[in-house]
Amino acid sequence: MPRKNDPKGTVEKIIVVSSELFTKQGYEKTSMQDIVDALGMSKGAIFHHFKSKEEIFLAVIDRQSEYIKRQLQIWVEEMEGFTAREKLIGILNRNLHDFQAHALDSALTARAQSPQFVLSSMRESINNAAPVFADIMREGQADGTITTDFPDECAELFLLLLNMWCDPAIFTCDISRLTMRFRCLQQLMANMGVDVISDEFLSECVELVRKLYNKGGKS
Repeated sequence: MPRKNDPKGTVEKIIVVSSELFTKQGYEKTSMQDIVDALGMSKGAIFHHFKSKEEIFLAVIDRQSEYIKRQLQIWVEEMEGFTAREKLIGILNRNLHDFQAHALDSALTARAQSPQFVLSSMRESINNAAPVFADIMREGQADGTITTDFPDECAELFLLLLNMWCDPAIFTCDISRLTMRFRCLQQLMANMGVDVISDEFLSECVELVRKLYNKGGKS
């Protein structure tokens, strides 16, 4: 029989339900009362595990990060036998079209002005994703499809520019300026020996941001 008191299960339920609300309504428009009502739990029961909506949101982000980390490993395994360049292109495209990986994008724009959130995102990129990209780039040095002399630094630079500089919620810009940033990143990576950003991928990234901002009422 299941245990009546399951703290771990309760925490997971709070995170899952809150994630659905943040995805549907956005962070700012989701109140603690919305979370209470959706869970059918008392505020006291929720506050026993989380002190605030902000703390719940951070737990949701951690869960999302773990999902992306697992998917990254799965995608690498699925592309065994591919060249390093093909792997990098495949990872970028799989991530771009993975709905769950982007489910919280709208909610994240509301937190993008928080220094704590930005710093956390930067550390996430450097500590988790960059080493995977760097290892693939080293494979590319061996198979001849990647020619950078700086795999670690190039991986870190690419992810920081892609996830931070090319995020208008952090560095404000319009779609035209954003497109130029992506094109600059495309050329920069190619010049560094990591030619993995196609025109099609660039256009799809810009369109993803356009939809995100239109959803949030921005142009």
